[in-house]
Order: sequence, then C-alpha cells, then structure tokens
Amino acid sequence: MAKSFFAQQGIPYDERDVTQNEQYMQELKDLAGRFITPTLYINGEVVVGFGRNMEQVKRLLRSGGYLK
Repeated sequence: MAKSFFAQQGIPYDERDVTQNEQYMQELKDLAGRFITPTLYINGEVVVGFGRNMEQVKRLLRSGGYLK
C-alpha cells in the first residue's frame, strides 16, 4: 500500500528489506524501538504503519515538498 502510494505520487523512497539484512533490522529497532512494518522515516519523523497514519504521512510529505 505504501509503495504503490509513493509510486503513484512520484515520490522517491528507499525500501529496506529488514528480513534479509541484519543491519537494516537493527536500524529499524533503533529507530522505532520495535519490529513493525511498514515503518516510515519522513523528514526526521518515524511513522509506524501506513494506512491508519495516512494524514500524518501526507502532512510530512507536504512539509518536505513532496506533495502539494
């Protein structure tokens, strides 16, 4: 859901498969304090989950100049 939203909006993103990379898993745990996907890091803020936090995601993307 998050990937398709970013693709539809033409927003670049860095996808990290935490199940295949131990370093990425540790970064996720350090950032979010737990293992929950998707975890998004936008403009210095952590957003855990996508659909239920759509308004927060949009607000952060607007503040970063990615959405109008």
